[in-house]
Amino acid sequence: MRKFSIISLLVFMAVFALITVSYSKSWSHINYLVEYTDGSSEWAALANWYPLKVESGGESVKLTDFESKNPTSFVDLNNFIKLCNASLAFAILAWIGSLAMIVLSIADILEIKFPPIGKFLGWIVFLFSLLSFLIYLGTPAAKRKDCENKFTNCDELSIYQKKFIGTFTDDNGVEYKYGPSAGWNCIVIACAVSLLGSVFNLFFFNHQDV
Repeated sequence: MRKFSIISLLVFMAVFALITVSYSKSWSHINYLVEYTDGSSEWAALANWYPLKVESGGESVKLTDFESKNPTSFVDLNNFIKLCNASLAFAILAWIGSLAMIVLSIADILEIKFPPIGKFLGWIVFLFSLLSFLIYLGTPAAKRKDCENKFTNCDELSIYQKKFIGTFTDDNGVEYKYGPSAGWNCIVIACAVSLLGSVFNLFFFNHQDV
């Protein structure tokens, strides 16, 4: 039994779990500040963005259907959808790679002979997860491009602000807050964990215990 690969197994099981969780969580959000007559206030969700859908106004709608179902019709998301699809595709590839690393780690623990691909496959997982979260950082700019293809008042529309993290106040004095959500955070953490696992495997995968 090669005990070093137990660490590799645990690391890529964590990566696999994090990416799996990311599919069920929103990746970014837009909240707005609700102020009450008694002077209190709270943040409420305007939109929670997932790679394939958006939750807004208590409804969950596919991104491709969002424009037709949005009552204001102030939505055009073509470039945004393309980036979301690309980001999700790399997340899926990282997920598949982490699953492969789990299988290879188990095989290495049991000393089943395989080519030394396990020393390097983790780097592919790291690269795919890195590309996934970096591509998603471009989604606010993609939404702005969508807006400029259709409208001229993009600076006034909260949904089209060029911010991944930040705030915005509209002409009516309503304050909005933008930021990443749990799904995107899971991909970032998975990327960091896969990097650690890749460095470890480079030296210790397929390493005979002394």
